[in-house]
Formats: sequence, structure tokens, C-alpha cells
Amino acid sequence: MKRGYLLLAGALLALAITASAGAVSRTASHSSATLGTPAATPFAQAFARTPQTVAARRAKLTTVWAEEQDINGFNQSLNCCNQLAGGLVGAFEAIHGAFNLNDKGQYFLDLASSAKADQNGITYQIRPDAYWYDGGQKVKVTPADFIYTWQELNGSIKSNDLVSTTGYDQIASVTGKGNTVHVTWKKCPAGGPTADNPCGFFADWQSLFGGLYPSFALKGLDFNKIWTNCICDAQGKPVSNGPFYVAAYTKGQGTVLKKNPFYYKPAKLNEVDFKFIADSNSEVQALRGGEVDGLMSPTFGSNLQPLTSTPGIAWSAVPGYFYEHLDLQLGPKSQNPLLRAPWMRQAIMLGIDRQAIINTVYGALAKGLKPLDSAVYYQTQSVYQPHFAKWNFNPTKALALLKAHCQGGPTKVDPNTSAEWTCSGYPATFRFSWTASNPTRANQEAIIEAQLKSIGIKIVATPRAANVFFGQYVSQGDYDIVDFAWVSSDGDPSGYYPIWSCGGDSNYLHYCSKKASDLMQKGQSEADPAKRAALWNQADAIMAAQVPTIPLYQRPNPLAYNANLLGVKNNPGQASASWNIEDWHWKS
Repeated sequence: MKRGYLLLAGALLALAITASAGAVSRTASHSSATLGTPAATPFAQAFARTPQTVAARRAKLTTVWAEEQDINGFNQSLNCCNQLAGGLVGAFEAIHGAFNLNDKGQYFLDLASSAKADQNGITYQIRPDAYWYDGGQKVKVTPADFIYTWQELNGSIKSNDLVSTTGYDQIASVTGKGNTVHVTWKKCPAGGPTADNPCGFFADWQSLFGGLYPSFALKGLDFNKIWTNCICDAQGKPVSNGPFYVAAYTKGQGTVLKKNPFYYKPAKLNEVDFKFIADSNSEVQALRGGEVDGLMSPTFGSNLQPLTSTPGIAWSAVPGYFYEHLDLQLGPKSQNPLLRAPWMRQAIMLGIDRQAIINTVYGALAKGLKPLDSAVYYQTQSVYQPHFAKWNFNPTKALALLKAHCQGGPTKVDPNTSAEWTCSGYPATFRFSWTASNPTRANQEAIIEAQLKSIGIKIVATPRAANVFFGQYVSQGDYDIVDFAWVSSDGDPSGYYPIWSCGGDSNYLHYCSKKASDLMQKGQSEADPAKRAALWNQADAIMAAQVPTIPLYQRPNPLAYNANLLGVKNNPGQASASWNIEDWHWKS
């Protein structure tokens, strides 16, 4: 599944359908649409029937997991709701598509029995036993679902507030009959694809249609307002083509998932509940005390250390596709225009000791973790090139840059200085935002604030609740410096295109390099892996020179759960352990 996510912390990359299974070009408006779909059954009402002890949950084939972020909705294709948490507590389990990703980061067929792509397009065969659960009714997955998904996500409906149109905007048509779906690429002009004209073969094609929308259930609904409080049809009945459906949900409390009897691979558990526990330390205690059976993608930090040696707790941490970083706002909502100056952004990065942050916030859990020096590739990938290394911690060099453009700052690097720079009449003072319930990011902010203070830059701590942070501030570009993580499904750079390209759907920091955008778009369509990597690395080198973002590190993906719960496997991508939730089962 490929989407752009703002993880706990942060996130990367798109869930990707009219009712007819014919070819399509649609410009339909939503003027007559209803306001959205109703809410699910209240969480407390359903959770009251969940056993309170581990033994009783085992007997009822039920498990309870903690999740630390509140969400804004389950339609993660929208900017409002582009949070990893929404996938972890419902969307990943209920909304499946052509392919899924295993714990090795490899694609495997899910609702498609076969799929072939070439320079003309893609042909899918839908599994004959692929069905939707619609409030107890059994409805076939059809080409209409692929068509509707494409229509909503390709950018032609301008009112859709999408996180990304990547890949879908390179498709000219989607047609289908029976169980066969045909996708045709847009023809490219002689010069090939550009940022203004996405076209041709999409290299990361297996990420497309990773999550299908039920065309029959969403007719007449406003795409921007569906699934706010449920994953359901227009009457509020739960809808799912995955192993579980969302049976109950209440914002700020939790989600109850029930087994989907129509999924082609029946789940071994009857119920999976996610309880909202905002504080990371409280999560740890809840697991150790048996209140919950697992922690779903908890914030990686030193507070998890006790779980690595607690009897009866299974622990793993794998190098994740988590781009932990700082974004520097270049748009109109930044309160300080100094961030639009490349030299200021360079000075900020030079003034931050990223290795000291890693060592301090993770301690023994760090295990050789080093700063990340690319905005498009991870250190675990063979094509990774450290373009941002030129701005490694060097406060003396940072001070020289500031002295060349500003007045009134310190004469030397001094942790006790009270002197602050003024540059072109603006004080070097910046708001720094992160999710308030996240102790790791709170620690990171404190370290960065102290480091930048020593070179005359003032940081004003501005923590915010997770759902507010992502829904009202990050996605609106209302910040100066922000700390979160983009999370990728498969580590492929294609999801970064809407984030770093000029005018990209998820370009919340308002960065623009036309040259870098064109290189990335050509990389989207390049079939040769070596040539594709070269294009993306050229774009990364341009961004590294301008520093609109500061890579911090490739965050490990932690997983902790009751050792008697079997079949659970960590995943480096955004789906975490829920990728094979149908295989989870209690030890007999």
C-alpha cells in the first residue's frame, strides 16, 4: 500500500476509482454530494465487551493493542487525514488492493491474482474470491472499484484535497470487464515527462491501487468528507475488502475491528481492538501490566528500553522507511522570512549536532544509528548517496555564515550566550513545532534549542496535539521549523515527488526547484533502475545545496507485544506489523 503519511511523529506517501466499468474521463463535480458518511458504533459500547485479562482475551480470540496518536479520519488520501495512525487502527486492515508488502519490503499479490506492466500500461486479474463486506452483505470487487479509485486520485477532480496524485496522474484511462482491468499510460511528447506533464510508464507501478475504494458504496458522497468517523457506506454500514472491518470507533478513545468473513484468507482472530494511549510511557506500562497485548508502531525512544528485556514480551526493531527530519517553512505562513534565505537554512543545519541527538534520545537503542544525508533514499538502500553530509555539525562555520549576513550575535560558539542575531531587520527567532505527546521529539527540540542558542539563533518551543499538529498546522504550512517523519511503504522515492516538487500536493514547506522537479518526474517514468536512481540523486543533490529540509536519521521501526501472540512480524514500511494481521493468533 502506497500513501503519504504524517507519522506520529510524522510520515510518506497514496491510497489510491463511475460506477460503470468502462473507460473514463471524468470531470464530475460533487455539488450534489451528501456531506459524508455517519459515524461507527461508539468505541466504549463495543470495548465494554472486550475481556480485561490476557487469558480471557486468548479464550475469545481477541487482542488489544495500544496506539498513541489520535486521528482526523480514515480517508488517508486527504491532507486532513494523512496520518500513519489512521492506517494502523483501521485503514490497513479494512482497505486492501492489488498488492501488499511483506516484512522484507517486497510486493506480493493481494486482491489481484496476476498483474503485468509494460510501456503501454498494466493488466490486472482480480481474484475471483475477492469480495467486499458491506454491513454483512457480500459484494464482488470489480473493475469499477479500480476506475473509481483512479478517478478520485488522478487530480482531475480539483475539489479533492489530495495528498498525492503520483502515478495516477500518468494514467490516461482505466477500463475493465469481468475480472480484468486494463490501465493505459498517457502518451509522452518527444521531450519525455516533465513536472508539468507527468506521463508514460510509472516505475513504481506496483504501489498503484494498493488500497481500493468501494465504488458501489460511495456514490454521491463528497470524497473530502467520507470516512471521518468510520469506514462505511452511505448508510453507515461498515465496508471492508481486507481481513477486518471497523466495527466501532470514537475519536480520542479507540477502534474495534471485527473479522471480515468474506476475505479470501480468513483471519485467525475474531477481534482486534486499538486503545488510544497518548503517552508513550503509559503505553509501555500498559503492555508490561497486561492491559494491552502490543504496541503498534510506538515512538522509538529510550523509554522503550525496558521492553527489550521484559519476560513474556517479544521485541524487535528493524531499520524502517521512516524519514525523521526537520522541514523549514518557505511559504507565507512562516512568521520569519529569514527561512527563505539558503544561507540561514544552511547555518541552522550546520548548528545541529544530529549524532548527539541520536545518542541522547536513544541511548543503548541507537546501536550504530547514524545521521541520514539524503532526502530521497535511505541508508539501507544501495543507491543511497550522502548529499547533505556537507552540512554536518560545524558550529564555527555556521557562526561565520551568520556573521556575514547579520548583526548582534555572539562572537564565538557559546552555550551560555544571550546574544541573538538580527538579519535584515528580522531577529533570528523561529517557532519549533512537534507532536506534544511525543517524548522523543520533545527531547530533540530541547537539544536543538540549546545547540542553536550557542550560535545566536533563538528557538521558541511550540508543541501541539498530534491531530491538530498534522491537520491544522503541517498540512497548512503554518509553522517555521517542524519535526516529524515521512513514512514510506516500500522505500521507493516516487512518493517524495508530491512532497519536494514545485506545487506538489504534499509540498507543505513551499519549496520549489524547477530543475529538481523535472529530474524527479523523469525518474518517475524511467524503467532502468540505475538511470532512475541517478535522476533522483541529481535532484537530491540540488535540494542538499539549498537545504529546505534537514534529514535527521532513518528511524527504526519498533514492535513490542505479548510473546504468546504468534504470527506477528515487523515491517520496515508504513504498515508496520498490521500487514499480515490475518495471520496473528494466540499460542494454544
